[in-house]
Amino acid sequence: MIDHLRGRIAGGGKDFVVVECAGVGFRAYVSAATRKELPPDGETCFLRTYLHFREGGGDLFGFTTETEREIFLATIGVSGVGPKSALAVLSVLGVDGVLSGCAREDAASFTRVPGIGKKLAQRIAMELPDRLKKVSVEFSTLEEPSASLSGGPEGQAWEALSALGFSRGESQSAIAGVRRDMGAGLPADALLREALRRLSGSRG
Repeated sequence: MIDHLRGRIAGGGKDFVVVECAGVGFRAYVSAATRKELPPDGETCFLRTYLHFREGGGDLFGFTTETEREIFLATIGVSGVGPKSALAVLSVLGVDGVLSGCAREDAASFTRVPGIGKKLAQRIAMELPDRLKKVSVEFSTLEEPSASLSGGPEGQAWEALSALGFSRGESQSAIAGVRRDMGAGLPADALLREALRRLSGSRG
């Protein structure tokens, strides 16, 4: 199993990127959000990966965050959802959109993804939240992302994490996890310190 790639960007397309590691080019399919976050050709990147075997070969999928990879793996665990469809879900909705849809069990949001009909969307909305809970992905507090980050210690911590280059989804997940594990009364500096420790560890 290929867990991750660290190497030079050597080209790519709309939904994939080629990462050159020690002279070997790995083609990894990525979501639209991940593709946008990756550096330009010639620069170094780090991708978490998942290798999916199929008849006649295999496909490698890449993710900039562990949360995105966990969502992808949980989504392909839903009956009727393949890897390309799971990646499409992430491309259309993004991490925040998927987590928000799960929080509200909103099937309509998943019907926005090409190839996912009403019945499959309902199945995803019902099964995915439980699958994400099993891998400790926090989503319930992301139902109203703007409200959860407005002012207070959480807002200050989020602004600091954003300034350090962490995405909204990463920051929200880390802050929500700290609040869940350590309580909601932490001051901004303690909240930031613990969230940063978790995020730095996940990017390792």
